[in-house]
Amino acid sequence: MSLNVFERFRVRALAVALGATVAGCGGGGGGSTEQAGVTEVTTPVSSTNPSAGSSDTTSTIADAPVSTTGSAATTINDSVASASPAPVGTSTPADNGASVDTVAPQADAPATQVASSDQTATPQSVATRDTTTPLNTAVAPPSTPARSGVGMNLNQVSYFSPETPTIDLMKKASPWLTQCNGSVANCAALASPARAWDTLEEAKLDLDANGWVKSLPAANSTTAVYRTVSALIFSGNFQQLGKYVVTYDGSGTLTYNGAMSKSASESTAGRDVVNVVNNGGAAWLTITATNPSNYIRNIRVLPPGGVCGTDMTVYAASAAACTGKGAYTTFDKLPSTVVWHPQFLQDLKGSRTLRFMDWGQTNTNLITSWSKRTQPTAHIWSDAAGVPVEAMFDLARNVGADPWINLPAHVDDDYIHQFAKLAHAKMATQSVLYLEYGNEMWNYAFPATKWAYTQAQTVFAKQVAASGGNPYLAETNWYMQRLVNACQIVKGEFGADASRVKCVANTQASVAYNTSSALACTYAATTLGKPCGKFIDAVAIAPYFAYYINSSKTLATVASWYTDADGGVGRLFQEILGTDSKGVSVVAPLAIVGSGAPTSGALAQIKSWAVATKAVADTYGLPMMAYEGGQGMTASGDAKLQALLVAANRDPRMATAYQQMMSDWRAIGGQTFNFFTDVKTNGTSGLWGLKENQFDTTAPKWQAATQWRNTACWWSGC
Repeated sequence: MSLNVFERFRVRALAVALGATVAGCGGGGGGSTEQAGVTEVTTPVSSTNPSAGSSDTTSTIADAPVSTTGSAATTINDSVASASPAPVGTSTPADNGASVDTVAPQADAPATQVASSDQTATPQSVATRDTTTPLNTAVAPPSTPARSGVGMNLNQVSYFSPETPTIDLMKKASPWLTQCNGSVANCAALASPARAWDTLEEAKLDLDANGWVKSLPAANSTTAVYRTVSALIFSGNFQQLGKYVVTYDGSGTLTYNGAMSKSASESTAGRDVVNVVNNGGAAWLTITATNPSNYIRNIRVLPPGGVCGTDMTVYAASAAACTGKGAYTTFDKLPSTVVWHPQFLQDLKGSRTLRFMDWGQTNTNLITSWSKRTQPTAHIWSDAAGVPVEAMFDLARNVGADPWINLPAHVDDDYIHQFAKLAHAKMATQSVLYLEYGNEMWNYAFPATKWAYTQAQTVFAKQVAASGGNPYLAETNWYMQRLVNACQIVKGEFGADASRVKCVANTQASVAYNTSSALACTYAATTLGKPCGKFIDAVAIAPYFAYYINSSKTLATVASWYTDADGGVGRLFQEILGTDSKGVSVVAPLAIVGSGAPTSGALAQIKSWAVATKAVADTYGLPMMAYEGGQGMTASGDAKLQALLVAANRDPRMATAYQQMMSDWRAIGGQTFNFFTDVKTNGTSGLWGLKENQFDTTAPKWQAATQWRNTACWWSGC
């Protein structure tokens, strides 16, 4: 296993932020935000063709060319006659990695922190721990009176996430970092502290099948610079304080750094008690020695807290929380087969769907074959291949939700066959699989879309070469054709249960014509026998509102609001809601300055998008869903704007905005709406989290979302 490009960039930046030196693991202290070291790709916002937005950060490194070697996605042979040219909106990276629509070059294109508990459990026997069955099958799906109409996007599993999906924090740790120390002669000669923090020798690691380190280089090794390996456990100001328990098998030496410190008096062989007292710093563990014949493995990092009685879906911060609810059991006393953090389960119960796009690292995942996927027994679930699909199905089953899966763009047909067989076997009876191919394959901020574009120029070369041929329309056709192909494979493996597979076309919210082009797929329709819209089950868009706040055409006006007594929050909500403080309709402030912003406000704008898209979907008899959605504001490094946006996202009026957004969505006939995203720290690249840490239940966006999560679905047959 190795760090993907984006992850290595982040870790290097974190090393500098931590003040890492060439001696050992480097200093300590100093915090690091989630976005440390990320260089954003920026382009001006187009006011003539505004975007629905994209939720993901894109770094300059992530935009490096993607190799097209290896197993390319299978396509249906093309013999389509020349098609008439058609305008297609494309996207370029926006200030936050969000999409900003531009027009393809063509002649006719239209312009709380939880208090720590006293976790002093007796040692758990490593001999009896089950390390081969990591998924929890003990939690019964919740019983709800009626199915919800909303779902949830889940944040990426990583050490910098403020969310703890699994009880074991090792699952979200960084991949191993190879490190040197001051006793190694050539370590001191390395070019920078970042190289001492990570010598970039992960290819030389001696790993077992699950990624545990079997041996370290000898002190006198001349074939490797590194002598120790580390894994970042967390970074940021969201971690719980108190006593953590680290259990492991094997013999060797583990050390703890940064915000972690070992309590020697409370630790025993195979079980360390670690104190976390610094809220805001990073924490990492290091293997400084290991016995190759009995190497350190099966490391589990267990946070404070536990459960009451046998209920694995309600978190207890301490024994006091279990009064009248059964005996308090700390996490380290639970069997390792109990995987999911109870607060995480509690947050998701009642959701109609769980969308696993970020869990699958979809935007950067280059996996092609089934054998290369992450296994459930892997030491971490945060590597470049993403979380095991087995875990996705297990979580969905445990909370009673339908899984919404994004197939990585580069996978071959065998991967899809094997995925479908697993899905059919692992999903709860009667559960529905929502299936996407890639993510935002219309959005050129993402490498997969650029790669698909190159595939399309070959597959549809005749159409592109024809007079008026459109290379961007070719990419849309290639994506839709591949989606249809993948859909047919999965439904075929489901056999008599094929109706439980819902294939979803991911299209651009702000340009209904692009949805029309995708469903018609004029270049591919001849080969397929009919338009792509006749093969799929739903259209999904991402209605993000107020994304244009940091546009070059509006930023000066927004900046003039900072001198208001409330820092501009009131006028920002006038812009979002299209009403004043008394609820009276007003012309949105940014429209007055001739910026191209909507006159009726940001919410009215996305409503108009949805109405137009639904009209297209209706012509094919397809439901319209939201694969993502919510507020889409970003600051792009502007500290004053960031302060305004943070204040607005924490303001009760943001709940009002979400309620209005959902009421509009329901009124126009939109179906399943997946909020983006459940838990995520605010950053200059976006304020995407419904709440900012796992234990925060007061965030306005979260409260609004959970009200809709607990509301029965509203369409016929839902």
